[in-house]
Amino acid sequence: MVKHMPKKTYMMEELRSAPSKPVPTVPAEIAAAVAAALAEHRQQPGALLPILHTLQASLGHVPDAAVALLADALNLSRAEVHGVITFYHHFRRTPSARVTVQVCRAEACQARGGDALAAHAERSLGCAFDRHDGGGDVALESIYCLGHCASGPSIAIGGQMHANVTPARFDALIESCNSAPAQRIDAGASSDGGAAAVASHGVVDSKQSTGMAAGGVTTVYVPCDSTALALGADAVAAAIAAEAQGRGVAIELVRNGSRGLFWLEPLVEVATPAGRIAYGPVVPEQVASLFEAGFLHGGAHPLSLGPTEAIPYLQRQQRLTFARIGIVDPRSLNDYLRHDGYAGLRRALAMTPAAIVDEVTASGLRGRGGAAFPTGIKWKTVLGAQSAQKYVVCNADEGDSGTFSDRMVMESDPFMLIEGMTIAGLAVGATYGYIYVRSEYPHAIATLNAAIEAARHAGYLGENLLGSGRRFDLEVRQAAGAYVCGEETALLESIEGKRGLVRAKPPLPAIAGLFGKPTVINNVISLATVPIVLARGAAFYADYGMGRSRGTLPIQLAGNIRYGGLVELAFGVTVRELLYDIGGGTASGRPIRAVQIGGPLGTYLPEAQFDVPLDYEALAAIGGVVGHGGLVVFDDTVDMARQARYAMQFCAAESCGKCTPCR
Repeated sequence: MVKHMPKKTYMMEELRSAPSKPVPTVPAEIAAAVAAALAEHRQQPGALLPILHTLQASLGHVPDAAVALLADALNLSRAEVHGVITFYHHFRRTPSARVTVQVCRAEACQARGGDALAAHAERSLGCAFDRHDGGGDVALESIYCLGHCASGPSIAIGGQMHANVTPARFDALIESCNSAPAQRIDAGASSDGGAAAVASHGVVDSKQSTGMAAGGVTTVYVPCDSTALALGADAVAAAIAAEAQGRGVAIELVRNGSRGLFWLEPLVEVATPAGRIAYGPVVPEQVASLFEAGFLHGGAHPLSLGPTEAIPYLQRQQRLTFARIGIVDPRSLNDYLRHDGYAGLRRALAMTPAAIVDEVTASGLRGRGGAAFPTGIKWKTVLGAQSAQKYVVCNADEGDSGTFSDRMVMESDPFMLIEGMTIAGLAVGATYGYIYVRSEYPHAIATLNAAIEAARHAGYLGENLLGSGRRFDLEVRQAAGAYVCGEETALLESIEGKRGLVRAKPPLPAIAGLFGKPTVINNVISLATVPIVLARGAAFYADYGMGRSRGTLPIQLAGNIRYGGLVELAFGVTVRELLYDIGGGTASGRPIRAVQIGGPLGTYLPEAQFDVPLDYEALAAIGGVVGHGGLVVFDDTVDMARQARYAMQFCAAESCGKCTPCR
């Protein structure tokens, strides 16, 4: 028989006198950076991820020497801190190279020549992907979706995005880095959530004037959407401002959002008595000729597209959620209000929580992130849960290749999302919210932060919403590169500062969600649609669509397609109509072999199934999913077996590793 040794009982005096584990000497620079990050974020719930982002922004990486300091300060084990750092792709444990080049390897870019560009990058730089071990001159990294899926292949150099990149343009961009003064051009996080990157693009000042002149001021619109920026919109805006100044012409230059016609970006619009006139795609070298042609008055030019609203791609759409996008200045609260902004919130403030939930339920709005669960039913569960604290969480971890509608909302109409979350808070009794945004979207993060501050200052967020005595506030929480955090419970774990491991259900997040409290979790598009439902009524919204799929869906056309962009239509349009009548077929001119719908976990439809309507139930009947509404097109040169292998490799790489099958 094995004798059990008696357990030793330690007295508190013994524990206090026991020698502590020695902490290695930490370099002063690291200790100072850790102290600064802790001072900035330590009081936040789930502070570890914000602290790590700030630390990496300061040092360029998260050194191992910081682990013990963070663990002791946050009352965590070193294993917990180390586990979080190594779980997320975004965090680096070694110093970066002087130049970090990230090439998108996702399906939409593959379909547009991304594999050839990746091979060229390896040859041109003389290094392999993802083999960097710290320091050095250049590092080549794979990244899975930068959100420019209609304009690939896309790359990022030091966090600066570039789209429609050919091998020749790649070499030119690298040459410009090599000829720049020696400095580290890193792709690490910025502690301001991307404000520095946005400021470098000139987007922070969304309006500027070249001065007054006789004849008044003409308003010119140049998008600040990140895909437009990746295609050269800032250079075009600068050229227009300089040309106007040189000619003594007064203009007001407004940085609007993108209309979603990405093959025409940078798309310049001019306000005329007859409405906005569009020109595109514009490059800086063409700006002088636009002025010569009298484009400030809608003059004829080879780039002229006529009235923007009459462009066929836009004219046939049914824009409800995207009604303001591309029209307003995304950072102007006044512009939002002039275009019916906050009408939904004002109505909601006069309703009971149950009445708000009933309105959303009657509209037929379902989750737009993939699961398609009825939004009103989810809200009703949270409303009925008894708790002194409840939360609203927006899932903006838009990771599927071929999707960019969430990004467009956050960059082009952020007040709409803020309004939708505020209405959700009123409906369920929540007083605080989080927008969880992927780290690959620095412009979205910066735009949201600016809009939140403006809304708070004007009384649309905070302790006393529009003098109603009701309160709701929110913040942006930056993700760190983990596809699995698009799953709602993994996302909650991440906000709490942990590894993004999927939770077992029950309990549902509606009962025990963020920090164990009842939580509404909805996708960006779901929440952004709520304002129009409240403003126009449930019946108005439910009048669109078919069957159980009510309302409209922002559809994203990406990959090898001639007219890639955003199309908002009522449910019921067929895949064939989208690909040919709207998308114009392939960009290569070859036949379409297959279209991926629903991301890497979705399905590939062959041509024989293109007549299926885009509808949750119709696609499910043939084994498909609507997902987030992204369609990635491949022509007949695609190797479908290779795509299948890629999907499995991607899922293996992005698994959280919690469950045995994935391990």
